[in-house]
Amino acid sequence: MKKTLWVLGLAAVIGWGQGVALAAADHPELSEGDEAYSAEHYEKAAALYRKDAELGVIAAQMNLAIMYMDGQGVPQDFKEAAKWFAKAAEQGNAEAQHNLGQLYQDGKGVAQNSMEAVKWFIISGAFQSAAAAEKGLSPEQAAEARKQAGDWTAAFKKAKGR
Repeated sequence: MKKTLWVLGLAAVIGWGQGVALAAADHPELSEGDEAYSAEHYEKAAALYRKDAELGVIAAQMNLAIMYMDGQGVPQDFKEAAKWFAKAAEQGNAEAQHNLGQLYQDGKGVAQNSMEAVKWFIISGAFQSAAAAEKGLSPEQAAEARKQAGDWTAAFKKAKGR
């Protein structure tokens, strides 16, 4: 069941992240990495995703991060997962931003940091997760995390000309 969900999740991320035209209403076009992943050639998929991830392709960064989280085709490595989620998050991907916030909350691959978790949860639009994470912060820390999220969002919008 988990594997089926990840394949569907990867297909959804790929289709949304790259703005790929749908071949059918429920099936996005697949990249070579996606095809390797679907065929359970995880090492090949990871290598192909890495190539595209290094070129800045958000969907590939997301897929590679997930593979590092799960240890599929690569050794499980939360630090590498955090690295690739951060690259996609910095490009505005909400799922990557949320996942990065979760890693900060859990202290997986990064030092546990509730303020960073709250910041990334807010940026991603995951306000319930942000509210839950804020419970461990002082009012001043929560306000600072919200300020940092606002500053990041404003700078991102300005850079994108929005």
